[in-house]
Amino acid sequence: MASNTDNLPAYQEKQPFTDITAPRTGSITGPVQTCSIRDLQVNYLTIVRDSARSFHLALTVDPTPLYRIELTSPSKVGDIQIFSASDSGLPAIAAARLLPLTKGKGQPVATICTYSPALPDALWRPVTRTTSFSFPKYQSDIPVISVPGRTATPRPLTWKTGGTVEPFFELWWDNPLPLMPSSGFVKDQRGLEYKFATFARKTGEGEDNLLEIRRGGGLDFELSVILELFIILHFNNVELI
Repeated sequence: MASNTDNLPAYQEKQPFTDITAPRTGSITGPVQTCSIRDLQVNYLTIVRDSARSFHLALTVDPTPLYRIELTSPSKVGDIQIFSASDSGLPAIAAARLLPLTKGKGQPVATICTYSPALPDALWRPVTRTTSFSFPKYQSDIPVISVPGRTATPRPLTWKTGGTVEPFFELWWDNPLPLMPSSGFVKDQRGLEYKFATFARKTGEGEDNLLEIRRGGGLDFELSVILELFIILHFNNVELI
């Protein structure tokens, strides 16, 4: 004789309720995290003067020196050199060579190298200076990582000094940002997303020589910013305290 329970479904523990409409956490990238220049994140660094011709660079949240900056003119490698602060025996990792200042418009005032400048086949890139409304601007093609995971490509950026930006130095991206249409782009109407670095020099006690620099651009970009900053200080006759 068949039991009354023969046709009943198998016993199951009560399952927790799941709301399929609730938002889920996580990302298609999994645990991988990236930082892009379009994220508008920045690092804050201080430039500390150690002697008349020597400085070091550190994060504002950690005073441990990251890099050492030496004004070494005259030198075969460069007039401005950046060294690792953790190993004084290593050669310069980046350098700039100053050129005579001429009256020619758009003439290079320096060249910079952000990878092994002591090598005979090192790549040097020019930095040019122009004058707008009596205030100098400095322009160069800086290698920037535009998309995380891709190689850096040269992008035109310009430093603004003097005038309305005084007492700051500001580095601006000249063309439309990556993955943005060129239609409707007006250079004179750029927003703050086009500003990639700002330097505020120390003017009194209790202040810092403060550098704000966009994250995600890569080491070549960051070293270029530091070298070009010291080039500007030289030609604008500004001495850090």
